[in-house]
Amino acid sequence: MAGGATERAVTWERARLRHLDVLAAAGMVPGRAARRLRYACLTPAGRVPWALAVAGVLGYLAWTMVRGDFGRPAVVRALLLALALVVLSTTRASVTEHGLSFDVAGLRRPSSFGFVPLYAVRAVQPGPRPEGWPRGPWYGAPWPGLGRVHVQYQDVHGADQVRSAWVRAPGRYAEMVLGGRPERRGRRSRKRR
Repeated sequence: MAGGATERAVTWERARLRHLDVLAAAGMVPGRAARRLRYACLTPAGRVPWALAVAGVLGYLAWTMVRGDFGRPAVVRALLLALALVVLSTTRASVTEHGLSFDVAGLRRPSSFGFVPLYAVRAVQPGPRPEGWPRGPWYGAPWPGLGRVHVQYQDVHGADQVRSAWVRAPGRYAEMVLGGRPERRGRRSRKRR
């Protein structure tokens, strides 16, 4: 059993490193990245960064009022800092031949927690999360043009997990994720012939 767990961890890590290599080659420019990745979509920051940005603006403005420096420069500075926080919290949903991740390459590298190899994916469901699926972390936030997608997978320890995200074209995202599974590749190649 220990050999099986070690083997799963090594296979997971190899897939993650290959995924990182593809993301590094793709870069951050959305058009260029989309040509090199199976799927790439920038999604806006979630609720926590927005809440931190609002709290930061209010706290900074209150601090400037107490100090007596409140004015237009302080407001502009606070808004620019909040905007920087939100922009730096934007995530990219990426799918390569090796896996999927929800991190911005270059700012927050996909860790073993932010990466799922395609071989571990069991199902992908656009729209509402199916009943019976466990809750999991959310990536991104609702925004015009984005839809919900849920990915059910088996983690490195063999437990069922779910990751949910807001992505552009959830149906296409699901197709790209499921198209990378070995049992689905054969069907895709036969259809093209």
